[in-house]
Amino acid sequence: MAQKHVLLVGGPGSELDKLDRLGVRFSMMQIPERVAARQYTSAAHYAVLDYRDLDEVLAVARAWHRVDPFDAVASFTEYGLHPASRVARELGIAGDNLTAVELTRDKARTRELLDRHGLSPVRHRLCAGVEEARAFLRELGGGPVVLKPRDGGLSEGVYLAASEEELAERWEWSRRAADGPLLVEEFLTGPEFSVESVSVGGRHEIAAVTEKVTTDLPRFVETGHQVPARLDDASRTAVEELVTRFLTLVGQRDGPVHTELRLTASGPRLIEAQTRVGGDQIWELCELVSGVDLMAETFAALLGLPRPPRTRVAGGAAIRFFSYENVRILGVDGLSEARTAPGVLRLLCTLEPGQELGPLTSSTARQGYVLCTGADTAGAMAAAERAHDLVKVVTQPL
Repeated sequence: MAQKHVLLVGGPGSELDKLDRLGVRFSMMQIPERVAARQYTSAAHYAVLDYRDLDEVLAVARAWHRVDPFDAVASFTEYGLHPASRVARELGIAGDNLTAVELTRDKARTRELLDRHGLSPVRHRLCAGVEEARAFLRELGGGPVVLKPRDGGLSEGVYLAASEEELAERWEWSRRAADGPLLVEEFLTGPEFSVESVSVGGRHEIAAVTEKVTTDLPRFVETGHQVPARLDDASRTAVEELVTRFLTLVGQRDGPVHTELRLTASGPRLIEAQTRVGGDQIWELCELVSGVDLMAETFAALLGLPRPPRTRVAGGAAIRFFSYENVRILGVDGLSEARTAPGVLRLLCTLEPGQELGPLTSSTARQGYVLCTGADTAGAMAAAERAHDLVKVVTQPL
C-alpha cells in the first residue's frame, strides 16, 4: 500500500512526531517566523508563505497535488484552519471542515448561532464604534463588558471595561488588534475552563476539561493550566453536554475543537471555540492525562488509519508560564535546579539579562514555561508552582 501523504498548513512542528509514528509523509506551508530545520528537511514539499493569502495557498497546493497527490490536509493553528479547509474542498480530499471553521472563527457568528438555538445565552452586540458600545453598556446597567476582535486569537485585544470611562480607553486598546467592528459582551463571572474534544465523522468525544489561571483584569492572558479540572459530577456533566451540543450545532466533522467557557451561577456559558487543539501545550496536558493524542487521532481519521493506542502517563498535569512585564531583566538563576525538580517534564525559558519586556498583551509575550506531572491535579499544580518559583529572576521596573 502506498504511503499516505498529508498537507500541513502552518503549525509549531509538534505534528511531525505524530506523523512519523503513523508512517505518514507530509508537505508543509509555513510562515517565516515558524520555519524550522526539521520541517524543511523532512517535508516532501515545503513553502514559506503567508498562508492567510488564500490565492497563493490554493495555487501552491494545486501545483503540488498535480505531481504528488495528497490524501488529506490538516491544520492545528489559528490562522491555518480556514485555508486548510478551502484546500481540502478545492482538491476534493479529506480535511474539509469549512462550516465549523467559519462558524467558530467569527465570534459574532458563533453568538448568533447560539442565540438562534437558545443555547448558552450571553448578551452581546457587534459595535462599529465606541458610541454603540457605550449604549450597549448602559443597557446592561453600566457594565462590566468584555471587548474583543470578532476573529482574533491568542488573547490579543481582549479587555474588560467596567465603566464608560474605561470603555473609551479600552476600546482604543482593543482596536489595535482589530480592523473592523468589535464584539462587546456582558462579563461572565465564575471560574474559567477549556474543553478538548475530538470528532470522527460527526461523532464527538470529550477528551479533557482544563482549569485556567489568567492575569488580573482587565486582561485575560493565560498564565497557567491544569488537568483534569476539579469539577463535581453535576458541573462536569453540564459542561460536557453544552460542548457536545455546540459541536453538533456548528457541524464539526473530523478533528479537535478547543472550547472555552465559564461556569457561572446559571450554569456553563460558552466564551468561544476554535477547531484546533488547545495552545499553551494544552494538547500535551490532555494527552498525558487522558491518553488521547488529538493530532494523531485526527490524522488517523482523515487518512483511514487505525486509531493510535491510548496510554495515560499521569493522573494530573499542569503548566505555569513565565509572564514578566514592564521590566528589565537583570539576572536569571536556578534554571538547572528547576529542571531537575520533582515532577518536571520540561522547562523552557527565554529570559536573559538585558532583556526589556513590555506589557503582557497576548500569550506570545510570555517567556517560556514549566510543565509538570503529578499523581493528581493538585500534585501537578504544586510541582509546577514549585519549579516555577525556583527560577529566580531579578528585575528592574521600566
